[in-house]
Amino acid sequence: MENDAPLAWVGVDAVAERAYRLLLARDSTTVDDVVAALGVTADEGLAVLERLHHAGLMSRRSSGEFFTVDPRHALRALVESRERQLAAVRNAAGPLGALFDAARRARDGGPGTGVISGLEAVGDRYYRLKQTARTELCALDRPPFLLAPNEPLDEAAVRRGVRVRAVYAAASFEADGGWQELGNLVSRGEEARVVPALPIKLAMADRSAAMVSLSLSVGSAEYLYTESPPLLEALGEFFENYWSVASPLTEGTDCRTLPGETAAGTDRARQPTDEERTLLALFAAGVKDEAIARQLGISPRTLRRRIQDLFAELGATNRFGAGLAAARRNWI
Repeated sequence: MENDAPLAWVGVDAVAERAYRLLLARDSTTVDDVVAALGVTADEGLAVLERLHHAGLMSRRSSGEFFTVDPRHALRALVESRERQLAAVRNAAGPLGALFDAARRARDGGPGTGVISGLEAVGDRYYRLKQTARTELCALDRPPFLLAPNEPLDEAAVRRGVRVRAVYAAASFEADGGWQELGNLVSRGEEARVVPALPIKLAMADRSAAMVSLSLSVGSAEYLYTESPPLLEALGEFFENYWSVASPLTEGTDCRTLPGETAAGTDRARQPTDEERTLLALFAAGVKDEAIARQLGISPRTLRRRIQDLFAELGATNRFGAGLAAARRNWI
């Protein structure tokens, strides 16, 4: 792979790389060009171009033509993205190792730490943990959900003055109604952010007690409960690492009205709307178009049109370019 297809290290498969190398010499290209160059079907040729487009290596015009992006810039961005991902994995090793050690000690009956098994027992401890919070609740959440996703106990905590911060995996939005329920919680005071994926589920109250998933199997529940200060410190750092890189969701956002459907102009100095900021956050978190469309109750075609409106506002042709343009405007 190192010699024949080096771009595989940044997620570009060998067929797409071969096409990219052939197309670098062209000012523009179409599906027919790829079909002729690679000897593939029209559907396969379009799929190759779409993969290159998604990776930020090609831009797409409304005419259907594709244009190669300068690899000195596009590949640097891909490498930097992969480096951030690898750094997140590396940073997770220490805290996860601490969880492993604590779980093994807990089975021997260590003070303040223990393993809880079974949906009923885990659910009971989960509720009691949240009810004891007085200043802060921190959570990392992802499917499968123990109870209902984004269940309303968080809202009760907010009402009594508890700061609630939650980081959600992008897969949380694939469940029916998940996006609307989260939007309701954000509008009532929860601080929510999104990342592409999470390795564990975590709930921590006041940095004095926490629950961490030991199993992510559907239909089963096994959690580590701890009041151990060293372990709580490690879990706190683990949460803050994810919180610092996650994409924020803003109050009052439901993404139902996007650029192109408002009276907003194209003044480049203006601030983004909540809808624009949230859609950019979902892009950064890697939420798929199908999941976004399903949560909004609109067709994929309608969503694509709305996304194109946002791209037009930012002068971009893909998610990668939109992110760069938004960053230049200090929108994200």
